[in-house]
Amino acid sequence: MIPSLNYVILIDALRALKEGKIRYCEKLGFTYDEMNALNRMTLDDFFIISRASAQFMNVIIHHEALHLLLLQSDQEVKLQHQINRAISLGGSLELINRYFGLTSHETCARRRLLGLRVAQGRTRLPNEDIDADIWLRWQKQRVDNIESLHALDAMMQITEELAGKDDAPTLTAVWQRIVLSEKEKLVRGKANAR
Repeated sequence: MIPSLNYVILIDALRALKEGKIRYCEKLGFTYDEMNALNRMTLDDFFIISRASAQFMNVIIHHEALHLLLLQSDQEVKLQHQINRAISLGGSLELINRYFGLTSHETCARRRLLGLRVAQGRTRLPNEDIDADIWLRWQKQRVDNIESLHALDAMMQITEELAGKDDAPTLTAVWQRIVLSEKEKLVRGKANAR
Protein backbone atom coordinates (compact mmCIF):
# COMPACT_ATOMS: atom_id res chain seq x y z
CA MET A 1 0.00 0.00 0.00
CA ILE A 2 1.33 3.42 -0.99
CA PRO A 3 1.33 5.87 1.93
CA SER A 4 -0.82 8.95 1.53
CA LEU A 5 0.68 12.41 1.11
CA ASN A 6 -0.65 13.27 4.59
CA TYR A 7 1.25 10.31 6.08
CA VAL A 8 4.52 11.19 4.33
CA ILE A 9 4.34 14.86 5.31
CA LEU A 10 3.37 14.08 8.91
CA ILE A 11 6.28 11.64 9.32
CA ASP A 12 8.69 14.13 7.79
CA ALA A 13 7.40 17.05 9.88
CA LEU A 14 7.40 15.03 13.13
CA ARG A 15 10.95 13.84 12.49
CA ALA A 16 12.05 17.43 11.83
CA LEU A 17 10.31 18.70 14.98
CA LYS A 18 11.89 16.00 17.14
CA GLU A 19 15.31 17.00 15.70
CA GLY A 20 14.56 20.67 16.43
CA LYS A 21 14.44 21.69 12.77
CA ILE A 22 11.75 24.35 13.15
CA ARG A 23 12.88 26.30 10.04
CA TYR A 24 12.40 23.18 7.93
CA CYS A 25 8.79 22.87 9.11
CA GLU A 26 8.27 26.57 8.40
CA LYS A 27 9.50 26.00 4.85
CA LEU A 28 6.98 23.21 4.49
CA GLY A 29 4.33 25.80 5.36
CA PHE A 30 3.41 24.88 8.94
CA THR A 31 2.56 27.70 11.38
CA TYR A 32 3.84 27.70 14.97
CA ASP A 33 0.37 26.78 16.24
CA GLU A 34 0.27 23.81 13.83
CA MET A 35 3.77 22.71 14.89
CA ASN A 36 2.70 22.82 18.55
CA ALA A 37 -0.41 20.79 17.69
CA LEU A 38 1.74 18.21 15.84
CA ASN A 39 4.03 17.94 18.86
CA ARG A 40 1.04 17.18 21.11
CA MET A 41 -0.52 14.72 18.64
CA THR A 42 -1.30 11.19 19.90
CA LEU A 43 -0.79 8.04 17.90
CA ASP A 44 -4.56 7.86 17.30
CA ASP A 45 -4.54 11.46 16.00
CA PHE A 46 -1.65 10.55 13.69
CA PHE A 47 -3.44 7.55 12.17
CA ILE A 48 -6.72 9.43 11.69
CA ILE A 49 -5.05 12.40 9.97
CA SER A 50 -2.69 10.25 7.89
CA ARG A 51 -5.56 8.09 6.57
CA ALA A 52 -7.91 11.00 5.87
CA SER A 53 -8.99 11.32 2.24
CA ALA A 54 -8.71 15.12 2.40
CA GLN A 55 -5.13 16.22 1.79
CA PHE A 56 -3.86 19.10 3.95
CA MET A 57 -1.02 19.95 1.56
CA ASN A 58 -0.79 20.77 -2.14
CA VAL A 59 2.16 19.71 -4.22
CA ILE A 60 3.57 22.33 -6.58
CA ILE A 61 6.15 21.42 -9.18
CA HIS A 62 8.98 23.90 -9.57
CA HIS A 63 9.61 23.35 -13.26
CA GLU A 64 12.96 25.17 -13.42
CA ALA A 65 14.35 23.24 -10.44
CA LEU A 66 13.09 19.95 -11.90
CA HIS A 67 14.64 20.81 -15.27
CA LEU A 68 18.02 21.54 -13.62
CA LEU A 69 17.86 18.32 -11.60
CA LEU A 70 17.08 16.33 -14.75
CA LEU A 71 20.07 17.93 -16.51
CA GLN A 72 22.34 17.19 -13.54
CA SER A 73 21.10 13.61 -13.44
CA ASP A 74 21.75 13.18 -17.17
CA GLN A 75 25.28 14.58 -16.82
CA GLU A 76 26.00 12.32 -13.83
CA VAL A 77 24.74 9.24 -15.69
CA LYS A 78 26.97 10.11 -18.67
CA LEU A 79 29.97 10.62 -16.37
CA GLN A 80 29.38 7.27 -14.63
CA HIS A 81 29.10 5.59 -18.03
CA GLN A 82 32.34 7.26 -19.17
CA ILE A 83 34.15 6.11 -16.00
CA ASN A 84 32.95 2.51 -16.44
CA ARG A 85 33.90 2.62 -20.13
CA ALA A 86 37.43 3.84 -19.30
CA ILE A 87 37.87 1.14 -16.66
CA SER A 88 36.52 -1.56 -19.00
CA LEU A 89 39.00 -0.52 -21.69
CA GLY A 90 41.92 -1.05 -19.31
CA GLY A 91 42.31 2.39 -17.77
CA SER A 92 44.99 2.31 -15.09
CA LEU A 93 44.59 3.63 -11.55
CA GLU A 94 46.68 6.67 -12.54
CA LEU A 95 44.58 7.39 -15.64
CA ILE A 96 41.27 7.07 -13.79
CA ASN A 97 42.57 9.31 -11.01
CA ARG A 98 43.87 11.93 -13.47
CA TYR A 99 40.65 12.25 -15.47
CA PHE A 100 37.97 11.48 -12.88
CA GLY A 101 39.64 11.98 -9.49
CA LEU A 102 38.78 8.48 -8.26
CA THR A 103 41.06 6.92 -5.68
CA SER A 104 42.68 3.55 -6.30
CA HIS A 105 40.25 2.01 -3.80
CA GLU A 106 37.24 3.40 -5.70
CA THR A 107 38.64 2.24 -9.05
CA CYS A 108 39.34 -1.28 -7.73
CA ALA A 109 35.83 -1.45 -6.30
CA ARG A 110 34.39 -0.48 -9.69
CA ARG A 111 36.53 -3.11 -11.40
CA ARG A 112 35.12 -5.76 -9.06
CA LEU A 113 31.61 -4.48 -9.69
CA LEU A 114 32.20 -4.68 -13.47
CA GLY A 115 33.70 -8.18 -13.08
CA LEU A 116 37.09 -7.14 -14.46
CA ARG A 117 40.44 -8.66 -13.63
CA VAL A 118 43.56 -6.63 -14.28
CA ALA A 119 46.95 -8.08 -15.11
CA GLN A 120 49.62 -7.13 -12.62
CA GLY A 121 52.75 -5.27 -13.66
CA ARG A 122 53.55 -2.63 -16.21
CA THR A 123 51.34 -1.87 -19.17
CA ARG A 124 52.47 -3.74 -22.27
CA LEU A 125 53.77 -1.33 -24.92
CA PRO A 126 52.21 -1.54 -28.38
CA ASN A 127 54.35 -2.70 -31.29
CA GLU A 128 55.60 -0.18 -33.87
CA ASP A 129 52.67 -0.68 -36.26
CA ILE A 130 50.08 -0.21 -33.52
CA ASP A 131 52.06 2.75 -32.15
CA ALA A 132 52.01 4.44 -35.58
CA ASP A 133 48.29 3.64 -35.95
CA ILE A 134 47.55 5.20 -32.55
CA TRP A 135 49.39 8.39 -33.52
CA LEU A 136 47.65 8.67 -36.93
CA ARG A 137 44.23 8.18 -35.36
CA TRP A 138 45.07 10.73 -32.64
CA GLN A 139 46.11 13.29 -35.28
CA LYS A 140 42.72 12.89 -36.99
CA GLN A 141 40.96 13.69 -33.69
CA ARG A 142 42.72 17.08 -33.30
CA VAL A 143 42.08 17.50 -29.56
CA ASP A 144 43.93 20.52 -28.14
CA ASN A 145 43.80 19.82 -24.41
CA ILE A 146 45.12 16.32 -23.72
CA GLU A 147 43.94 16.61 -20.09
CA SER A 148 40.28 17.12 -21.06
CA LEU A 149 37.51 14.53 -20.93
CA HIS A 150 37.05 15.19 -24.65
CA ALA A 151 40.64 13.97 -25.21
CA LEU A 152 40.00 10.90 -23.04
CA ASP A 153 36.87 10.16 -25.05
CA ALA A 154 38.96 10.32 -28.25
CA MET A 155 41.53 7.95 -26.69
CA MET A 156 38.75 5.53 -25.70
CA GLN A 157 37.44 5.63 -29.26
CA ILE A 158 40.93 4.83 -30.60
CA THR A 159 41.24 1.94 -28.12
CA GLU A 160 37.86 0.56 -29.22
CA GLU A 161 38.80 0.88 -32.90
CA LEU A 162 42.03 -1.06 -32.31
CA ALA A 163 40.36 -3.73 -30.16
CA GLY A 164 39.99 -6.20 -33.04
CA LYS A 165 43.68 -6.16 -33.96
CA ASP A 166 46.35 -8.57 -32.77
CA ASP A 167 48.13 -7.19 -29.70
CA ALA A 168 45.31 -4.66 -29.20
CA PRO A 169 46.40 -2.00 -26.71
CA THR A 170 44.61 -1.08 -23.51
CA LEU A 171 43.39 2.45 -22.90
CA THR A 172 46.39 2.99 -20.64
CA ALA A 173 48.80 2.01 -23.43
CA VAL A 174 47.03 4.35 -25.88
CA TRP A 175 47.09 7.18 -23.32
CA GLN A 176 50.78 6.65 -22.52
CA ARG A 177 51.77 6.62 -26.20
CA ILE A 178 49.76 9.78 -26.96
CA VAL A 179 51.14 11.63 -23.93
CA LEU A 180 54.69 10.63 -24.88
CA SER A 181 54.19 11.62 -28.53
CA GLU A 182 52.66 14.96 -27.54
CA LYS A 183 55.64 15.70 -25.27
CA GLU A 184 58.08 14.80 -28.06
CA LYS A 185 56.13 17.01 -30.48
CA LEU A 186 56.30 19.89 -28.01
CA VAL A 187 60.06 19.46 -27.53
CA ARG A 188 60.61 19.37 -31.31
CA GLY A 189 58.47 22.50 -31.70
CA LYS A 190 60.56 24.38 -29.13
CA ALA A 191 63.81 23.22 -30.76
CA ASN A 192 62.64 24.39 -34.18
CA ALA A 193 61.59 27.76 -32.77
CA ARG A 194 65.18 28.50 -31.72
